[in-house]
Order: sequence, then structure tokens, then C-alpha cells
Amino acid sequence: MTQIKSVDPVSDGCARIHNEFITKQKTKFSYDDVKDCYKHFPFDKDTIDTLTGLIGGFYVFLDKAKEPPQLGFNFRPIDVEHLFYDLKDQHTQFGSYCFLTFFFYTNMTFYSVVHNGEQKIKVFDDTIDRSNINCEVTHIDGQQALKVISEFAKDSVFASRDLGVRFNIALDLIARFPSFALRSEIPKNSKITYTLKCDNKNEFDVKRSWNAFSNPTLLNKFNDSKSYFDNICNPTKGNELPIPFRSMLREVAKEFNDFNRILNPQDQSVIIIKNIDNFVSFFKINDFGVVKIFTEDPAKEFETIAILPDVIQGFKELANTGVKKVVLDLSDNVGGYRSIASFFNLLLFPNTYPSFDHDIRLSEQMRLAIAEQYRLATLDNIFRTNGYVNAKNHANFTSVDDFFGNNVYKRGGIKENYSNRFINDTLFNEMSQIIQKILVNPLPWKPDDYIILTDGLCGSSCALITEHAAEVNDVSTVAIGGLASNSLLSYSTYTGGMVANSTQTFNSFGKLGLLNNTLMPKLFPLTGMAVSFTMDEVYSKIDPDEILEFAFRPADFRLFYDEKNIRNISILWSQAAALIGLK
Repeated sequence: MTQIKSVDPVSDGCARIHNEFITKQKTKFSYDDVKDCYKHFPFDKDTIDTLTGLIGGFYVFLDKAKEPPQLGFNFRPIDVEHLFYDLKDQHTQFGSYCFLTFFFYTNMTFYSVVHNGEQKIKVFDDTIDRSNINCEVTHIDGQQALKVISEFAKDSVFASRDLGVRFNIALDLIARFPSFALRSEIPKNSKITYTLKCDNKNEFDVKRSWNAFSNPTLLNKFNDSKSYFDNICNPTKGNELPIPFRSMLREVAKEFNDFNRILNPQDQSVIIIKNIDNFVSFFKINDFGVVKIFTEDPAKEFETIAILPDVIQGFKELANTGVKKVVLDLSDNVGGYRSIASFFNLLLFPNTYPSFDHDIRLSEQMRLAIAEQYRLATLDNIFRTNGYVNAKNHANFTSVDDFFGNNVYKRGGIKENYSNRFINDTLFNEMSQIIQKILVNPLPWKPDDYIILTDGLCGSSCALITEHAAEVNDVSTVAIGGLASNSLLSYSTYTGGMVANSTQTFNSFGKLGLLNNTLMPKLFPLTGMAVSFTMDEVYSKIDPDEILEFAFRPADFRLFYDEKNIRNISILWSQAAALIGLK
């Protein structure tokens, strides 16, 4: 990108947005104003060069991503140096803050039901005309609604390689990702037409404009396109402003019933046992229990460890109710710290090892960075290997060469070196001691007493919990939603491994004296750009040569949403509990 010059305020969308924000205290704006604002900020070659260097040097799946997908997955094998979106890897993304300031929505959200094998799209909520709620959406812009949203899931949702999971995400407002109804990427057109049918009466059209909204913190940062560029696209060091994705999504979600869909307060059969805010909740429903795990990063890692005793206490209190069956609900869980996944694995299944084997693709750049970190032992560096032990014997690596090993694998037609396999067991002993101190006797439930419920969006550390339960302990799994035309649906997604971003990477280069090394990628031309990528990969316990990120793992059972369970999750929990012991 080049430096932006001042633009005539009348033709400057950024200036018009600022004027409405200041004079009318508006945080919602027209599609045209945002489009006019964004058009001033093109990419340049330096950005592409930096992306190519980072992904080519440090993305662990660089070669694997070129291979055709396993049966059950839907994605294109690609050269990731050129395309990010088609990776379908939530861990690996590129973004420019220039184009992440606004979200877009039309005041209407949707869900999908299946009756007698026929799948339909329906209106979940409409904050403009509530009489449209539960009406069938037959067409969108003149095309069949199911096809339109399926195509959107196929092309524009990136958090899973399973099209059915992406379809769920496309209809979901609870998750932290853009959906069909709530988008971060500016829609192609300013308006959209929904054709509705209510109570089997005649169809009618509802025309809506895409509204843009933003956060006051961001809106205070600019008054025209030049200041937008200077303060958001390319802020000076120390003034970088992380885009508040989660708060912005939650802000608009509050307008819809989706935000409170976790539990219908009028359902008297649900007893709340314990609630650890934004982390884990425990419920009793009739004769079974529910453990809802929302995330594996409710706080900073060591702060989270401090609240683990509360989690153990929640399990104890649930056990004291006498329930014999437990639904582990990990839907809409996008992951967090691997150590927290290991904690749940230790707690639920104390007789099995809680972690999976990992390795790293040893490009020339990666090898240099790890070797320098091993030599200098800098603090807070993403290339550190302390805490890693050999996966074969759980012994410490004796040298950097011992860590590197001599492993050559062919993936995507390319031969590449990979490290010896390792496990990060830094916190295992500490977490085991916490569990043993509070839990004198193990939890009363055996693997056959559990069932894992997900909508497929159980990623990263969440996937390490579900994969450990299903692969190692043969716990039953049930997936909800997806496309009825696909008989199988994944219970987890993007298992991946350690994730790093470009800021961490360049900071680590600096500590190692590698910022100006000719092997390493150069800094982005603008400070408001960032990329994240997976640095290590995780292997299956069943097939030691299978990489979990690319392994299709369908659930044992399948459920679909209907007009009742979509609005009261306790119904869904009861449906899942009824499947325990049937595998």
C-alpha cells in the first residue's frame, strides 16, 4: 500500500461516517459509505512477499494442504502461498485492519430444520418484523435458500474442512465467526431479497439493506480516509489497536434471541449445579448431567489454571447428585490452551495419557530460528522447545540436533524434513497434583457413561479433548445439524497444533537477531496487518501416521435441529443423553 492523500470530504466515505458518528452518535452506517471508505486502501507486492515468506517458512501444513481431501471433507487442495481462504483452517488467517472495522447485517438470522428428509431454511429472528420469525425462507435473491447458504458455506466459511460444519457456522450467531447473516467481508451488493412463506400461505418478498456497524473505540480513531489509513491501517508503534471481533459480534448478537439460546429459563427440568463464567457450566436434567465447556481460554493460561479447582469442584457436585450419564457439550467451542485440554483429559480419563504426539516441519527458516533460540534461550519466544519431551520415551531432548532428528516425509509431492515427535508436558504434574488434591476418588463415570455433543465446531484445544475421548477412550459422539444430504458430520475440526501470529514471529526474530537475516521474511509494509498460522501438527493415536488436522472424524450419531430444540438446548441435551450406551 502507498500513503493515502487527503480526499474531498463529500466523496470520502470515511469522512461521511465520521460526521454521522460525531453529529448523530451513530455506530451503524450505510453500505455505500463503508464501501467508499474501503476503496481507498489497495494491497501492494510487499504484503504478498511477507505472506509468502511467513507461510513458506513456518506453516506446518504447507505441503500437506496440496493433497486431495479425505472422503467426507470438502475443500480444494491448494498452494497456500497464493490462497488463504480455501485452506479451511481457522488457525491460519490473514487480515488487514483496514477491512475489519465494520460488520454487516440485515436484522434477520436463520436456522435449518429437517422434516421427513427435507431440509429447509427458516427465520430464527427478525428485529424489524417479528411476524417473520419461524417463516420458511424459500429463496434468497431469486435462488433456492438452501443452495445459497450452502454455497456461502462452501466458499466463504473457513473454520472447517467439513462442509456440513461450515453450513452450521454459516447459520450461527453464537460463534465467534462471521456467518451468512453477520459478515466481516463487505457483501457484493448493498441489498438482499428474502422470499418467505409463513403458515403455508403465499410467498412474499422481504427486501433488506446491508447495515454496517462498528465499535466507538474504532470510530474515534479517524475523521477521513487519510486518518483512517494512519490510525487503523498503519498505526504508529505503540498505538496499534486490536480489532475487538468478539465484542463487536456480541454487540449485534444481543439484538437477537440467538445470544441467549444456551438455555431456556422457563425449562423447570434444568437444575444449575455450578457455573464458572465463560468457561464451564454444570447442569442436572432429570436423571442425567450436562457439562457445557465453552472454551479452553477463559483467561490467561496461568490465571485459568488458578480456577481449575472450581472446575473440579463442579464435577464433584455433579457426581454428588447421583447422575449416571453425562452429556459433554462442546458445541461452538473454538479452543484455547493445549494445557487446558490436557487438564480435562486427565480429569475425565485418568488412566490414559492426556496428550497427542506433535512434530514441526523443518524448513530452512524454521531450523535456523529453533537453533538460535536453543543457543540463546531467550524468554517468551515462539521458537522455544523447553518443556518438550520425546514422544517415544518422554525423555528431555539432549540437544537441538536431538530435537531435529532425521525424519523425511513426502507430502503433497514434496519431500521435507520434520522434527522428532514431541509432547509438551510442562504443566502435567501441576495439573495432576491439583486434581489429586481436590478429587480424592476418581469421578464415578466410565467412558460408556459419557456422550460428546457438538455441532462440529469444536476446534483446536477443544478437538484435543474430543479426539482423546473418542480415539483413546471410545466415548460416543453425536453431531447436530449440517446438511441432510451428507449422512455424516464431523464431531471436531481444525485440530492443528501451536498457533503463532506475525507479531509474535517478528518479535521472536528480533530477540534472536534474525530480523535482517536474508532467509527471513520482511515486516509487513503496514503495522495494521497480521497473519496467524499453525506451527506444529498433531498425530492420531489410532494411526500414528495420520495427521488429525486432515482426518475426517464423523460422529457416531446424528441429530438435526427443529423448531423446538433450536430455541431450547435442554431438549437437545435430552436427545443426546438418550443415545448413551447405544453404540
